[in-house]
Amino acid sequence: MRTVEQQRSKFALECVEEALCVGGSYKSLVKKFPLMVLRNGLLQTVAFLESKGGKQHDMLLKHIKSYLKGCSPLRPELDDGESLSSFLSRVDVNLYRSITVDVLAFARWLSRYAESLIEGSGDE
Repeated sequence: MRTVEQQRSKFALECVEEALCVGGSYKSLVKKFPLMVLRNGLLQTVAFLESKGGKQHDMLLKHIKSYLKGCSPLRPELDDGESLSSFLSRVDVNLYRSITVDVLAFARWLSRYAESLIEGSGDE
């Protein structure tokens, strides 16, 4: 039996290993992501990432969505074809807050692994 933190850590490691092909741009984005969420909110940050459409943006969105569907202790009912922003805009406020806390905890692991595994400054 693994703790929630162990599950987050394992999944984040898998995500960062997948992101090695994107490199420093993913690392930079992952490092900025928690502050963006704290300043603007999760929904607004996700909408921003969706609008950017870069490889690193799409990959981070994919990782967050995969985390919520498969590894998150909350396991919200997120449809495959639905955008993350659409899903977040329809959930109740208490679930939205819980998802935000959960995604921030996951993002801390992403940032730690990106810092240690992805070469480059991460400021690209």
